[in-house]
Amino acid sequence: MSETLTTAFRSVGKEYGYDSVSADYESFKEFKVKWRRSCGWIEFEASDYLKDAPEDVLKGVAETIFSRISRMEQRRYSDTMLEWMTSKDFVKKKQPTYLRRSRNLTGTQVGKHVDLGESYKRLIDMGLVSYDEDLVISWTRQPNIKRIGYCSVLMKVIAISSLFDTPSIPTLVSDYILYHELIHLNRGFDPFNQKHDTDFHALESLYKERDEAETWLKKLRLHL
Repeated sequence: MSETLTTAFRSVGKEYGYDSVSADYESFKEFKVKWRRSCGWIEFEASDYLKDAPEDVLKGVAETIFSRISRMEQRRYSDTMLEWMTSKDFVKKKQPTYLRRSRNLTGTQVGKHVDLGESYKRLIDMGLVSYDEDLVISWTRQPNIKRIGYCSVLMKVIAISSLFDTPSIPTLVSDYILYHELIHLNRGFDPFNQKHDTDFHALESLYKERDEAETWLKKLRLHL
């Protein structure tokens, strides 16, 4: 049990009526907090990405989690926590660990037939995105079908299914999938925001070959 983490969660838990609170770190791939509870007690497993977090950040996490558990209110993550978790220093320290835990990533933009680095460059040249030196783009090892593209906004990592690393599918499709994930990343970390809302689709429509790319995805019976 981590004393620092438990102390932070315990101080907040008292406000919500919990007499016994304990917390420890777990090596989750993604940033998350799990819990189990009964009458008067609750136990937490928090992502070890928080291990070096200041006390006010830990309390900010606890306040958000307890508010969600109580369902009486929905507190957003504190400004202090968001500032810490979206800093360049956070990415620099945590991204390597995230990549090691992402076993289905090749760790490279260059596939057998398609270079995602070239896709990124095309999107930049179109004026759709700006270059981000912290961003890691990778193919998946296995050809994912359910998640043809996904990203970690916190870790600044984007993965594209190796299903599209083939000359039989035009690169405009992989470009479009990459752009879709870049929209998520550029909108920033906000777990309470709608992922594919009206504003998101408006940004998607800026990709001129969107309709053709969507037609290809339908033909392949895939979707974002």
